[in-house]
Amino acid sequence: MGRANNSSVDTTKGDRLAKKMNEKRNILKAGFAPDGADKKEQVINARKAANVDAQKEKRKKNAKLAKAAKNKNKKK
Repeated sequence: MGRANNSSVDTTKGDRLAKKMNEKRNILKAGFAPDGADKKEQVINARKAANVDAQKEKRKKNAKLAKAAKNKNKKK
């Protein structure tokens, strides 16, 4: 059985590089501690929630000001 790639372009260097990167990625995945990730992700999510709430308040304030300006400029 030959390689799956039957093109005339030599891809042996690319294959070696891909194999090496896959090995590195697998080592990183094996050494990854999910306990630390949960805590870190919780902090990030809490920060995101705070930012979303702040944006929501800002949009409400701007909408209120825009409505006031619209009513002020309305022709009677």
